[in-house]
Amino acid sequence: MSECSTATRSEENPPGSFRRVPFEFRGDGGEFFRIWIVNIVLTVLTLGIYSAWATVRTNRYFYGNTYLDGDAFDYLASPVNILIGRAIAVFLLIIYNIVWQLMPGLGLLLSLALLIFIPQVVLLSLRFGARMTAWRGVRFGFGGDLIAALKAYILWPIVGILTLGLGLPYVWYRQNRFLIPNYRLGTTSAETSAKADDFLIIIPVVLGIGFIGAILAFIMGSFLFTSDEPTGVALYSVVAGIGYLAIYVGIYAATRALYLHATYNNISLGNNSLRSSISVWGFFKVVMVNTLLTIITLGFFYPWAQVRTARYLQNNLWVEAEDLESFVADEQEKQNALGEEVGEAFDLGIGI
Repeated sequence: MSECSTATRSEENPPGSFRRVPFEFRGDGGEFFRIWIVNIVLTVLTLGIYSAWATVRTNRYFYGNTYLDGDAFDYLASPVNILIGRAIAVFLLIIYNIVWQLMPGLGLLLSLALLIFIPQVVLLSLRFGARMTAWRGVRFGFGGDLIAALKAYILWPIVGILTLGLGLPYVWYRQNRFLIPNYRLGTTSAETSAKADDFLIIIPVVLGIGFIGAILAFIMGSFLFTSDEPTGVALYSVVAGIGYLAIYVGIYAATRALYLHATYNNISLGNNSLRSSISVWGFFKVVMVNTLLTIITLGFFYPWAQVRTARYLQNNLWVEAEDLESFVADEQEKQNALGEEVGEAFDLGIGI
């Protein structure tokens, strides 16, 4: 970015004043479809080896089409490093399965050791993902320590299980308190003002959606299923299927939208604050259409579904900015790809 451009933007936003700077997603479903289909074909033909390049191409497409204040984000990971990390992860999984088959006792000990290993994988994965992301040439970073990761991803989830899921919002709150303050852009660390109450609302909303959806499904079924005629049975089956799908999508959409709303609307970076207008209904409409069209097209709508989701989320996100030019990149020790790929191999759901 030129000095003239930087100066102009600074002059347009005097110190102490704020301007709304929206995120914008400029991707196109048809364009991503071409990337997606090539990724699938080459991954199959190379017996999975190309999957590292597929990951990088996909991430670069979505990052490169996400704009803030006129500048796109960058994804900087190397496919070769990711391939090495992924190969190591698969090798470790094979060894783990062989040990379980031949020596179950030792396999049990390995499973217990995994409880200590997982937080380290999470930490490496978060550091790698942040380090490989940049905006205006400034890289993100992630701090955190092993003990904090152990609490966030082992101890607190156990609480969620022991409470039969009712404690999950508090688990998400504790994980949020671990994640956000450890992110940084350059040398500026993020902060969160989120409270437990911001996440606790998720449970009653989800239970309400499930309860109301079940009642509506029963009422509709009573009207439609009035005979044993094949036509009536078929109609009932279709409507019931769509109804139950809508309930499932509604629960997912409510959980995700409320979580993101509680997370994004409490993040600040320096004197800049993140804001979001993501709503349960708005997100539900996007996910429901995506799901139906993906099923109808036998999966071929998937690229358009990904683009529509990204566009909705990014176009409902903005920054209340005082100064976006104040971030200074610092030199950090380079992370290898092992953390991200082991985390991916063990299917760990981490990050925001």
